[in-house]
Amino acid sequence: MDVVWRSLDADEPSLEHLRLRPWTEAQGTVVGVAEGRPYTLSYGLEITGDGQPSRLRCALADGRHLDLSRSGEGEWRAAEGQPLPHLRGCTDVDIRATPLTNTLPIRRLDLSIGGTGDLRAAWVDVPSLEVRVARQRYTRTGDTTYRYQDLDSGYSNEITVDRSGLVTLSPAPLNA
Repeated sequence: MDVVWRSLDADEPSLEHLRLRPWTEAQGTVVGVAEGRPYTLSYGLEITGDGQPSRLRCALADGRHLDLSRSGEGEWRAAEGQPLPHLRGCTDVDIRATPLTNTLPIRRLDLSIGGTGDLRAAWVDVPSLEVRVARQRYTRTGDTTYRYQDLDSGYSNEITVDRSGLVTLSPAPLNA
């Protein structure tokens, strides 16, 4: 399945082409501007049968890259094999530049309307590729709508999905 997303944020425009093998693998390329700097990000995400990320590879056109893997026991490692204990307990990844990484927890949480699910994600900033832990909350507000909240930063957004849970609209933040 091929998907094209366009950012609605005038300050940080972007365009993404995603090739998705539902729901096992994703390959995306994002061309955008963040913090006033243009970037081109290519990423690959491997997904387990239960909808959790098992490997993430990111590469920027300037040569910087990131490679993370997650074991079935929830242990995260860098490409060189070194453990990343600060990411222990993270069930998801959240790449700043793509709404795909909101799709995975929405599908996996399978919330009823009014239901809420909290999780910890390895949040990847773009273009720095720095990784931090983000405590996140998803609340299902309608048949195809969710409220996303980053519990640490205060960022929140309303997300619209299609029937398969794929994000179709993620407008500007409700508060920044």
